[in-house]
Amino acid sequence: MHKVVRPFAYSVDGLTLVDLSVGDERDFGDLTVGLLKEGYIEPAAAAVEPTDEPVPETVNIEPRAARKRK
Repeated sequence: MHKVVRPFAYSVDGLTLVDLSVGDERDFGDLTVGLLKEGYIEPAAAAVEPTDEPVPETVNIEPRAARKRK
C-alpha cells in the first residue's frame, strides 16, 4: 500500500479516471515504481500489530557526581 502525496488522476482499467487526493491509500500495482520515482506516492506507514510481549519498564538513571581529581 502506498499513500498519495501529490494529487493526480489515476485509472485502474485504462478507461475510468479517478481523481486521487493527498492522503489516499491504495495499491498501484505495476505503476508503483514510476509513481514513487516521480514523487506522486510514498510508502504508507506499516500497521503495527499488538503483541503479547510485555512492554519493558522505563528506568531513570540519575547522573553520578563527578569524581574529584587528586
